[in-house]
Amino acid sequence: MSVSMMVLMPLVAHLLMSLAMFALPHVTRREILFGVVLPADFRSRPEGRKAIREFRFAVLIPAIAGALAITLLGPRFIPVFLLAPMAMMLAAWITFVLQNRKLRAFAVQPQPVRELELSTQPERLPWFAWLGLAPLVFLAAIAVFLYANSDGVSANRSAREVYGPLIIAGAMTLWLFGFALATWYGSRRSEPLRRPAVGVFVAFAWMLALLMPGMAIQPLVNLPAAMLVAPAMLIILFCVIYMIKKSRDSRGPLDPTPNECWKGGILYYNRNDPVIFVGRRDGAGFTLNLANPWSWAVLASPLVLMASASLVFLLL
Repeated sequence: MSVSMMVLMPLVAHLLMSLAMFALPHVTRREILFGVVLPADFRSRPEGRKAIREFRFAVLIPAIAGALAITLLGPRFIPVFLLAPMAMMLAAWITFVLQNRKLRAFAVQPQPVRELELSTQPERLPWFAWLGLAPLVFLAAIAVFLYANSDGVSANRSAREVYGPLIIAGAMTLWLFGFALATWYGSRRSEPLRRPAVGVFVAFAWMLALLMPGMAIQPLVNLPAAMLVAPAMLIILFCVIYMIKKSRDSRGPLDPTPNECWKGGILYYNRNDPVIFVGRRDGAGFTLNLANPWSWAVLASPLVLMASASLVFLLL
């Protein structure tokens, strides 16, 4: 890899992350700013404009400094590729928490939501959720194909190199499906983001089903790397934009979670709330209710996934 490409890739990544943080105040619903529920017109008030301006300034300075550091020091000091975006993210989140504390004085306390079950019928998953398991069939078909063409695929390659990507994709597909189930049944029925979130998990499962087998069959079809990575990046971009749009859509009542149960507008801890997932106040999508013991099982699930995949690798 040339020096210019070695600098360009982390520089673009740093700038994209900086742009995402710069736009963070506009990702949430209009009545939520820096994790605080506020009057609907607060963003247009002097206090609201000032808070957004201060946050953007706090992001802009380390973003520019990091870009300059990557450009000038990158080839001679490799750690700057990681340190620059980390410094920018740290500055952004510290400023987010500080703004959260300042804006609490203007907070509107949401009314608690009580949900009454009017039907005795069990709640069903959306029909498209089951499409999240379909990639397993596709992965199995690819595995059979590779086995049938083992002479052309396995030359100078171990079983781990051939079937490893498929195993990783299969494990991730099961994990994503489990996460979709947890999101659906672990959040409020009145939460409109549940269906979009399940759809995003299904899309991610299919992204892995297209990306990882491409790596496995590379010796047979000789696909360019861009053809493997570009569709995955497009799916991720579409899902991010889709979730941001759904998060910003008008959803009727205010966020029902109490302001005092949010720590810095980022972490949610409420022993009196039985749900596992609640809508985020610092971005799009969901976050965990850390007072619910099942939330810690959700946090531990990636470790179980990695341990299971590692065990299978050792057995190959």
